[in-house]
Amino acid sequence: MLEVDLRPRTISRVENGKIIPPTNLELIVTDHCNISCQQCNHASPVMRKWNADLQQTERVLGVLSNVYHCDRLRLLGGEPLLHPDLTNLIHIGRASGIGNTIHLITNGVLLDRLPDEAWRALDVLEISVYQNAGLSKDLIKAARRKGDKLGTEVQIAHYPKFRHTFSLHKAQTPKLVEDIWTACKMANVWGCHSLRGDHMFRCPQSIYVPPLTGGHLTDEGFAITSAPDLRDRLIAFLNGAGPLRSCANCVGSCGKQFNQTGLPRKSWKDDLQTPMEDIVDYALLAQSMTNMQVIDDCRMPERRKRGLGPAIACKFRQLL
Repeated sequence: MLEVDLRPRTISRVENGKIIPPTNLELIVTDHCNISCQQCNHASPVMRKWNADLQQTERVLGVLSNVYHCDRLRLLGGEPLLHPDLTNLIHIGRASGIGNTIHLITNGVLLDRLPDEAWRALDVLEISVYQNAGLSKDLIKAARRKGDKLGTEVQIAHYPKFRHTFSLHKAQTPKLVEDIWTACKMANVWGCHSLRGDHMFRCPQSIYVPPLTGGHLTDEGFAITSAPDLRDRLIAFLNGAGPLRSCANCVGSCGKQFNQTGLPRKSWKDDLQTPMEDIVDYALLAQSMTNMQVIDDCRMPERRKRGLGPAIACKFRQLL
């Protein structure tokens, strides 16, 4: 990591003895996925099958919850519905008390695998709609009806566009890496803290760049272990100077945009051969370095025309 403190940034703070991140903690449930999207920013098409261990997750969240509290605990992957014991993982997340609300992010293809017990344990279920997943409107309507019935808010987000994320070739100049870090909303606005196994990461991309480029999944992680100084060491890590080493192979939130599509797993890494310099959206990069508004022009939420039942149920559950 380069010791350069670049601004502007939205950083974590300590409140009532606990670290409060800008928004979420993302709990990585699986690395693998049942669909293969070009430029998946979790590199799921080429990751080995991996499921979060329940005992380890319970232990780590128990330790972490003593020093860290987020607005939303988001369970995602890969595709989380591939986890063989997702229901108990959801219960572990809720029992930890680490987040105000529990969210599950899924591509929806395997939604029929999610039992009612898991639905009821969630505050929000978000379906990410991808062109290559082939979700029907009937499936989405059925999910909304089930959410209404079981008191779970169902959110639908369409992704007609993706942005380039990774290159197997490092950026040629430190200046470009520093600019990418400064402009990256994942690291500096959205605060996409990620927990995989027993390691915490400042963004999910810093989990997956190392194995793509010959390193290990934990290279840029912070090991969560019970210690008197855990809070102080963790906030120093989360708010530390950048760029990350991974930024040399990642364009953050400023990659060139393209129509979302699938790509065969065997050729997925071939798509990462384009040099970093050729996948940057330089206009967006320049704009983002001075204007850090929280936007995501690839994510298009689908608004419900009427009905606040699930939202009210979600708020009611928080009071119980």
